[in-house]
Amino acid sequence: MVKWEIGLRYRPASSQLSLSLPIEQDLVGLENITDWEAMKDEYNVLSLFPTGHIMAKLRPRFSHNFCCSKDIPQLKDGDKVTAVGMVIRRQRPAGKVVFITLEDEFGHIPLMVFPQVYERYEHCFKSPFLVIKGRMSRREGTHEIVVTQVKSFTVMDTILQSKDFR
Repeated sequence: MVKWEIGLRYRPASSQLSLSLPIEQDLVGLENITDWEAMKDEYNVLSLFPTGHIMAKLRPRFSHNFCCSKDIPQLKDGDKVTAVGMVIRRQRPAGKVVFITLEDEFGHIPLMVFPQVYERYEHCFKSPFLVIKGRMSRREGTHEIVVTQVKSFTVMDTILQSKDFR
């Protein structure tokens, strides 16, 4: 059965009418969360930040001499590179070389790590965020940064998981 109220508003027969009581006295004042806290919450819940990228928030904390993914195409073979990013993929195919992909707010940074460097910094490579030093390598239409040094850093309480392929 359908009822029509005054003013001809439709109201299903099973719906409940609202009781207008004051609630302002029960409201708690909360501080607005910062952009950083909002981003951390998004990563903790969704494992991503739909309205931005974590590296966009982190980049101001680093000096300006860091290379980002949009700078990679302009680098020449053998150029020294220092870059920072979030590890999104580690691959260790049948060979001994480890391929790692860093992501920053502009795109991806492909890395190639030889066994002696990987063994030396193995504990760092398990971190979700890396600062790397190396040299640009351009061969047969591909490009990677051959890593010579690596340093890890943490920025969040919960660690993001990368995709590891073997």
